[in-house]
Amino acid sequence: MLRLLLRRLWNNLGTLVFAFALAFAVWISAVVAGDPNQERDYPRPLPLEVRGEDPSLLLIGNLPSEILLRLSAPVSLWNQLSSQVDAVIAYIDVSGLEAGEHTLPIKVESILRPLRVVQISPEEVSFILEPRAVREFSVTSRLEGSPALGFQIDDLSIDPLKATVSGPASLVAQVEGVIVPLDVSDARESINADVELQAVDSQGNVLSGLTIEPAEASVELSLLQAGGYREVAVNVETIGQPANGFRVTNISVSPPVVTLFSTDPQIVAGLPGFVNTMPLDLTNAVENLQTPLALSLPVGVIVVGEEQNVAVEIGIAPIESSVVLTFQVEVIGLANGYEAKLSPQSVSVVISGPLSVLQSLGPDDVRLFVRVTGLPAGTHLLEPQAEILPPEVQLLSITPSSIEVVIQRTP
Repeated sequence: MLRLLLRRLWNNLGTLVFAFALAFAVWISAVVAGDPNQERDYPRPLPLEVRGEDPSLLLIGNLPSEILLRLSAPVSLWNQLSSQVDAVIAYIDVSGLEAGEHTLPIKVESILRPLRVVQISPEEVSFILEPRAVREFSVTSRLEGSPALGFQIDDLSIDPLKATVSGPASLVAQVEGVIVPLDVSDARESINADVELQAVDSQGNVLSGLTIEPAEASVELSLLQAGGYREVAVNVETIGQPANGFRVTNISVSPPVVTLFSTDPQIVAGLPGFVNTMPLDLTNAVENLQTPLALSLPVGVIVVGEEQNVAVEIGIAPIESSVVLTFQVEVIGLANGYEAKLSPQSVSVVISGPLSVLQSLGPDDVRLFVRVTGLPAGTHLLEPQAEILPPEVQLLSITPSSIEVVIQRTP
């Protein structure tokens, strides 16, 4: 009985297979009709991943950062492809590749099924695998420009003194050293900065495509005025008063700071931190004054540069109310263990406002100061600042506009 049944099944096997295939085709047709495939561009560019990288090799070449895809998938699947960011991944696999030139096809994988890749743009990428090299170099400075006239470099320190350069072996082989570039053009004060390190070849050209560790170095450069040179502020010396009913509104001088020189350095060193102009007579002045003035210099001292005079401008205006007062200059922000010497110690201030307010000003109503917070020991030229409490009073000018501040450790 069983043998007979098996014989009948064998004789009708072709018919059964055909019937099953027909039923499967009908089912597939029904599914496709209900959820047809659509061919579309993937809704966003895909980043290109690199898999299987050997740490001893570096990939050289301009790989595309993103690729474009065209896919075929059921309509229901496109909703998921659009909403899930990592639904599709594009990559190349460099596992097992040795140093040299290579071309690989871009592969695509997805956690969603079913879908078919119609087009990849680009389809393949070319690149070079090169051995990775690491070398250590001493860090040296490369100064650009020159300090201001009369200044010279006193000391330069760099931290750290060594740096490690890594990258493609052919490029690392071109490295002659690691430099810290520093622009000192017209510098008058010490420089403290963190500067990015650069790798250079034997011709001094900066090389790119390398990694430098650490990436920056701390640089401290101190300047020293050369013997016989000194920078001082210019103080405009005036005598007399404007005509009745007129007032001084502003006193300005250009340049506000000059460099003096003497063949005898002791003479220059003995000067105060400012130099006066020859007196300018304001008697009966009724309008603005603009005039060149010579400086009152000791014998044997000259102004560095072709121009020996300074340009002085005096603002004269009808009196609202203004006065020229002299105030002591305070020092703010001086670190513990340091002291500061000012030259000059007081400045002339032109202030205006209601006459009654000016006449009632007390010693605490106006404050002149220089801020030295964070400044290193040494000589600095700083602009004084004013703090005036009565709101009706306005500051018109401060002369001299700069004060020499010498910061040093307390003995």
